[in-house]
Amino acid sequence: MDVVEGVDVGGVAVARRRRIRRSALGAGWVTGLVSAAKVSLFAFDLSWWIVGPVAVLAGVIGAYAGARMGWTEGVREEALEPGEVVLSAYPVRPLFDEEGRATGPSDRARFELRVTTRRLQLWEGASRLWSHPWRAVRLTAEGDFVLVHHEDREIAELLVETYDGSPDELLLGAERLRARAQHA
Repeated sequence: MDVVEGVDVGGVAVARRRRIRRSALGAGWVTGLVSAAKVSLFAFDLSWWIVGPVAVLAGVIGAYAGARMGWTEGVREEALEPGEVVLSAYPVRPLFDEEGRATGPSDRARFELRVTTRRLQLWEGASRLWSHPWRAVRLTAEGDFVLVHHEDREIAELLVETYDGSPDELLLGAERLRARAQHA
């Protein structure tokens, strides 16, 4: 049976799966090689029979971590519409998760708020929690927290990690994108 580029098989397009797999493999190889090289260089003075196994172990762990990061990034990139571009991405921490439990400071690594030319997206790993077009979403700030409103209701309270610690950069960008979407 021939596989045709872009054909839908089992609910997922073959071309899409290939791009995501390529992203995961590329990131895994690079991260694995860099991890093994770092261990080898830092432990250069030690004997090869000590450094070799440790470098291999570091390479395997680095390859696994890189493949997971590459897979996540590949899924996020494939979710973009044609012509849509990611302008910025912020590590965020929602105050509460979907089950209503409070999140902790370590949860910042799990969640990402992506600002694209067409929409605002909240991701948890490789799962998109929500995505709304700019004309339907509004951002406000309450102290250090960003409140995301969709039409008439508040859908998220997020602690956004920015360079200066304030959400002003995100709020200003969101207002410009929202105004542009209203006139488009």
